Amino acid sequence: MEQKPISVWKSSATSGVYIGIVLILISVIFYVSGNTFAKSSQYIGYVVMIMGVIYAQINFRKLLGGEMTYGQAFGAGVISMLFASILSGIYTYVLYKIIDPSLQEQLRLFTEEQIVKQGRVSEEQIDMAVEMAAKFQKPIMMLIFAIIGGTLIGLIISLITSIFTQKKPSEEIVE
Repeated sequence: MEQKPISVWKSSATSGVYIGIVLILISVIFYVSGNTFAKSSQYIGYVVMIMGVIYAQINFRKLLGGEMTYGQAFGAGVISMLFASILSGIYTYVLYKIIDPSLQEQLRLFTEEQIVKQGRVSEEQIDMAVEMAAKFQKPIMMLIFAIIGGTLIGLIISLITSIFTQKKPSEEIVE
């Protein structure tokens, strides 16, 4: 009986969907509570991403029979975050474009407020910074940056977590 190769894509896609759903749920909770732009949501999101990548790597290692190289662990982590980022990005697009388009203006005001809080910035510089930020705060740009940024964060997390989740194949020769 021939053993089918284990697909990192299928395993990681499943894990990525789980991560994406949890990230969306966190976003929904903060949105419903009126704290859409709270820093704490970002920190919770990072914890979820780290735990999700570790989960994806360990799950893939189990599918491989308990042994996994650093590269396999790295790949599983990055691919799972790619799928999570796609889901999360689509949710962000739908939220800002369809569910609550007023969030774009709220985000612009929040950005301006954060720049003013930093101080030492002239009114002209504030206007220029807000105008520049507004270009990147359109729903389609947020979707693109969510996918790219989430995958990049997944890459960084995976570089680190792969060190701990890998389990090198034993070099013993069984006779």
